[in-house]
Amino acid sequence: MFNLFNRPAIEEIDPRTAHDLAGKGEIVLVDVRTPNEWMRTGLPEPAVPISLQDPQFLQKLEEAVDGDKSRKVAFICASGARSGQVAQALKQYGWENTMNVAGGVSGSMRTPGWVQQGLPTKAYGG
Repeated sequence: MFNLFNRPAIEEIDPRTAHDLAGKGEIVLVDVRTPNEWMRTGLPEPAVPISLQDPQFLQKLEEAVDGDKSRKVAFICASGARSGQVAQALKQYGWENTMNVAGGVSGSMRTPGWVQQGLPTKAYGG
């Protein structure tokens, strides 16, 4: 059962750090937003688009990490809320190195996002 009170701590990284680590191949960056959101802002470079709404989310995530649940995965969404929830939930189900990109793509009240920091994006073609 999912325990809301004994949740594991989730590491947070800022968008610039996520960009640098993904560029070096040290993390897999996964964008969990919807296709409509990807079309509006583009995808963070080099994020893998796997929408939380996709019924095959877990299967596609496992493919993105070549079946290695110990691989470092950073999740990004619009503001960092959804991606933080995903990182936390997966940690409870055996994923060892999940983290959240604080501020997400669009930013939050406490952290500027990917776009605000001028980090590269790529167009999403559907």
